[in-house]
Amino acid sequence: MLFQNNKLTVRELTKEDNYLLAKWLSDPAVLQFYDGRDNPFDLEKVNEKFYPLQDNVVRCIIAFDNIEIGYIQYYLLNVDTRKKYGYLNDNNVI
Repeated sequence: MLFQNNKLTVRELTKEDNYLLAKWLSDPAVLQFYDGRDNPFDLEKVNEKFYPLQDNVVRCIIAFDNIEIGYIQYYLLNVDTRKKYGYLNDNNVI
C-alpha cells in the first residue's frame, strides 16, 4: 500500500490487474478520455503497454471503500528536474 486515507487507497499495480485495466480500457466511456474511443485495449495490448516494469514509471490502482476505481501513474524525478522545481533536498517528498 502506497497511500491510505480513510476509505481511499493507492497501491502498486500487480500483474493480476491486467484484467481490470482491459475492462476499463475497452469501455467507450473511458476511452473518450484515454487513447480514443476507436482504440480499445485487450489483454495483449494492456500487457504490452502497462507491464514493461523496468522503466521509471510507478503504476498504481486507486480504490475507494475496497472497490478499484481508477489507475494513476507517476515518475520519479531525476536530479536536474528536482533542482528545476526547487527540490534541492532529497528528503523532500514530491
